[in-house]
Amino acid sequence: MGKEAPAIAIALTLCMAGSMMAADSAVIVNSGSTNTAGFRISVNPSGDAEYKVTPRGSEPKSGEKPAPATQHIPDALVKRLFSDLEAAQPLGSLPQLRCAKSASFGTRLTIEFGDSGTPDLSCGDGENAKLRALIQDATEVVAIFRPK
Repeated sequence: MGKEAPAIAIALTLCMAGSMMAADSAVIVNSGSTNTAGFRISVNPSGDAEYKVTPRGSEPKSGEKPAPATQHIPDALVKRLFSDLEAAQPLGSLPQLRCAKSASFGTRLTIEFGDSGTPDLSCGDGENAKLRALIQDATEVVAIFRPK
């Protein structure tokens, strides 16, 4: 039994390290709409990012899901994104702005970080500097994955 304890401790340490890495990521989420697919962009502090389409409504006719795309986000943008997220903590205290959206075409854009998330960034900043900074960061990250 003495030899099993170190193995269990190592396994627990690896599990905890894996969950800490995931918690350190910022995830930009576009909800999609009834008629359009959404997406999730996971950005790690290292700058590695992954874009995944989240189909809504009808699946692709072929039944295939698009493969995730990966990019390296420029260091200055990554640093600014994580700095702005930390400065905006707790994210739940940011102003919850409302905006009119189409029932079929309206989408939400949020950033998930740690165990919280931003309000809908697509509703504007309401002259709040923290929201403004996060909207700019999210817009720049999303633009990296858009076709040129």
